Amino acid sequence: MTPPPYTIERCLRQRPFAYATVYEHPPLPYPAYDVDGFIKKEIPPEIATLCKSESNSTVFLKDGTWFTTWSMGSYEHAPDERVVASISRDMGKTWSEPRAIIGSSKTERISYGTPFVVPATGRIYLIFFLGARNELAGADAAYDCGNLGFVYSDDNGQSWSQRQMIELPDRDMNMFPGRFHGWLNQPPQIMPTGEVLLSIAVFSRNGHYRRGWMMHPSEVGVVRLNNILTERDPKKLTFTLLPEGPRGIRVDGLKHLDNPAVLRLTSAFKGRPEDVAFGFEEMTVVALQDGRWFGVGRNFLGSPAYTVSKDRGKTWSAAEPLRYGPEGDLIKHPMTMCPIAQTSDGRIVLCFTNNDGTERGARHVWDGNGRTRNPQWFAVAKQIPGEERNGGLLFGEPRILVEVDDSGEANLKTGISMPQFFEREGRYFVVYNINKEHLLLDEVPAKVLQEMTPR
Repeated sequence: MTPPPYTIERCLRQRPFAYATVYEHPPLPYPAYDVDGFIKKEIPPEIATLCKSESNSTVFLKDGTWFTTWSMGSYEHAPDERVVASISRDMGKTWSEPRAIIGSSKTERISYGTPFVVPATGRIYLIFFLGARNELAGADAAYDCGNLGFVYSDDNGQSWSQRQMIELPDRDMNMFPGRFHGWLNQPPQIMPTGEVLLSIAVFSRNGHYRRGWMMHPSEVGVVRLNNILTERDPKKLTFTLLPEGPRGIRVDGLKHLDNPAVLRLTSAFKGRPEDVAFGFEEMTVVALQDGRWFGVGRNFLGSPAYTVSKDRGKTWSAAEPLRYGPEGDLIKHPMTMCPIAQTSDGRIVLCFTNNDGTERGARHVWDGNGRTRNPQWFAVAKQIPGEERNGGLLFGEPRILVEVDDSGEANLKTGISMPQFFEREGRYFVVYNINKEHLLLDEVPAKVLQEMTPR
């Protein structure tokens, strides 16, 4: 029997802080993906380009307009994938129909676009990843390897420049000179000391794609956009890849060969603990009150991993599991995005899924099907003066932000991903996607954040 249309209402179990819908794609007559997350069957042409929506990022234009971008296409890696944008002029309550900014082709994939607004001029930059498809790469190992690029707009997104490429130095893990596989998920940010930072994940791909997809080496690089705040000529923009040297920020895998989450993951993929190498990805960064930079990203350890820089990004500590406090329990989290953000009064908000690969029937930290990316939780931390352990953070009790219904047919797209927490005019919001289909916006009341802040 044909199931009823797959709408937002049918997707959700609970959403206590519901505020608005950024984008809802037309209903499909059937789930679009199989259990591995790959395209199941041909999608009707009239709605094919509307099925996949993810990698959402929200920024604010000079006139106060909210500007959100995301990747949209028939499915991930589809030839029609492109970066689109929607705007809101009423504090996120209503949104315009999405408009395409830049798109892919049969030989190039453009994805993971994230915007940045120059405060003084209002210019919008869209930075994206451009990768080669198999037809051009000629081998699975080179699939989707590429570079970062950008376009910009000086008329609030009505028109866009020709694309420019960003040249970054090779790391010692790059399989192909001048190219890497990676992605970026959240907007560049201006640090209190004036630097503009963009965090990227860098991977080393091999031909054993299906077995090794979530066990391959990966590291985080931080791109400093050196003169983007003042330079108008795009050809004169300069970029520095941090940390300095041939390697990015990593988890020291050899220190964690007996980690239960690592053992479960490698067992499920018929591998060894050493196979997980030094995976660390999708880092977000805040500046702590003592001047240190604090980054959190996803990894194999069953917890978010954190890293600290004491020299404004030149060097970073090896990433370690994040706890509720310096001597607290580990925070549970699988291999999915776990962003942090800072409020104007210095509190830190963490979005995570509270699952170390054992909850809700999950087999390991990369077990999708709605098991590890659902529900979405969040927690609030205060900073402890003089404390360096755990980054000096003490988290309060977490709460559920949203939960999708995973009781029906599920796949690797089922769940919540790419949350972005931000503060606007003294109010607190989270934008995220559910099932990589719909984009939602929630408002967390200030009273709730205060209740969640540890005393």
